[in-house]
Amino acid sequence: MKLQREVYREDVERLAGWMSDEVVVEHLNEEQNIDRKLQDLLAQSHLPLFSPHFNRDGSFFLVTLPHEGPIGFVRLVPKRHKAEIVVVIGERRHWGNGYGYQAIRKGVRYAFFEWRKEKVVATIHHDNRRSRKVFRQVGFAEAEELSSETRFTLPVERFLGH
Repeated sequence: MKLQREVYREDVERLAGWMSDEVVVEHLNEEQNIDRKLQDLLAQSHLPLFSPHFNRDGSFFLVTLPHEGPIGFVRLVPKRHKAEIVVVIGERRHWGNGYGYQAIRKGVRYAFFEWRKEKVVATIHHDNRRSRKVFRQVGFAEAEELSSETRFTLPVERFLGH
């Protein structure tokens, strides 16, 4: 499993498919109709590479497998001394295989060692048990209870000692 920076036309098509899957997006805070917006993006541009679009507000990586291609994504958004992370494994047949764990660890490493952030934050819906569990496995701890979500944080010191 690796994180890929380049986002090509066929990757955007795959992303749109994931974002139209109600089970995949059930706990995401993405914009409404994000699948439609991705389809519109494809229709408006004939460029083969879409990486600049996805990296405007931070860093976007596709979670890829060697012989299969993208199965999900990691988005990192810098905020002063911290980074926010969103991880989605869009290919449901790969849920429970440890790819989310690997993607979180690689994303966190990027935030700490490339951006030199002090902590990484993830906001997870209360009923998203799978995400809550995997973020805890990486070393994140609950930091703040919100109305329907919990904010988890991972300081660099804990990551280095985990």
